[in-house]
Amino acid sequence: MNKNLSSKQRSAFFFMNLSAFAIIFILLGIIILQVLSQTAYRETDETLVEMTRRSEFIQQEIFRYQADSLIFPTSEQPKEPPRSPSSNSFNTQIILWSKEGEILNKEALGGRFSELENLRLETANLEEVETLSLQSDVENEELIFHSITQSYDDNEIAYVQIVSNVNQIQHSLQNFRIIVIGCMIAFWLFSIGVSYWLSTNSMKPVLKAWQKQQEFVENASHELRTPLTIIQNRLEGLFRKPDHTIIDESENIALALNETRRLTGLTTDLLTIARSDANQRTLDKTATDTTEFLTELVTPFKEMAEIDDKTLDLITKNTLTVHFDQKKIYQVFVILLDNALKYTKPGDKIQVISTKEYKSWEVHVTNTGPSISKEAQVHIFDRFYREDKSRAKETGGYGLGLSIAKQIVEEHKGEITVENLSPQGVDFCIKFPRNVK
Repeated sequence: MNKNLSSKQRSAFFFMNLSAFAIIFILLGIIILQVLSQTAYRETDETLVEMTRRSEFIQQEIFRYQADSLIFPTSEQPKEPPRSPSSNSFNTQIILWSKEGEILNKEALGGRFSELENLRLETANLEEVETLSLQSDVENEELIFHSITQSYDDNEIAYVQIVSNVNQIQHSLQNFRIIVIGCMIAFWLFSIGVSYWLSTNSMKPVLKAWQKQQEFVENASHELRTPLTIIQNRLEGLFRKPDHTIIDESENIALALNETRRLTGLTTDLLTIARSDANQRTLDKTATDTTEFLTELVTPFKEMAEIDDKTLDLITKNTLTVHFDQKKIYQVFVILLDNALKYTKPGDKIQVISTKEYKSWEVHVTNTGPSISKEAQVHIFDRFYREDKSRAKETGGYGLGLSIAKQIVEEHKGEITVENLSPQGVDFCIKFPRNVK
């Protein structure tokens, strides 16, 4: 992936994350403010509706109005109705209206009348809570009220209106809006740094995967080119000598067939890796006796070792039953034993040691061949990695076997490692969980 494309992709991730944070903060702010606005006025509106349903509130105001407008002898003054504990709300006031739209209880309102003298009677939405906005002549400020009006069947009093001042609530909401918006902006600015960090880190696995893909394609192309070139040259040589018999060109034909077999093995390994990368491989796990499995597996390799004047021993310290895919694990040990036979000399010793650990089945495949350098141990399970390319050419390896072995072991939730033996040799250790089915 070139730098321009990487920079564009990183910028795209950055703006996507930044936009996502912005949308989340905006939606969160709208929801918080909307919910708060509804709940802030809810108690006030419920109090207004409750006062219209309880006649004692209205009766108290009517009594005050009549007491102020009429002069009774002390013995004949009307009896005041029982006072409700909630009727003296500081911000709530009852207004009595005449049919002509005149406020009747001006004296009872006292100093509050100066705030309400610009109020006009509206009868379009009776029994509904409305919001009123008045300009105060005294303090020259806007007054906000929630109001509910209902008709009243009386000769003098036609309508009763209950109003509640909500300026304090309004101011609190405004302050809260400023705080919420300020916090949203502050956290959105903070999200710029978070978005940059996320975009940078999200690109790392993409770039790493792209680099691995590029290396894989380049290495695969290089490995495929060599046998194809050999096959092509040998076949072209046959066309240049049409008079030769098969026996005359048997060496060229044999070499082309040999390269064809190597090419078939390489394409099979490449297909195995591709399927593993695409998560298309499925495991057919069965309960397997480890001793019986290893004995059957090692037998043909013992014969090959004897032919090369080498020793191959199987040591099973414990017999246990483990669930795994027999074909896949068989392939793992074939890769390890095949490598052990390739990289050892006559007289060397190869051992397969099976042991039972606390939660795992552990198998060591050791040999007394040449040790592996520390640098090679780090990359030995990488695809197409070969420590000695000239020797790998002689043995016919492509550097894919150990990579495939590692993938199979990891698919079984296991682990494969390598280390050198003293004074010389190599130990490949495989650990499989015993209780995973």
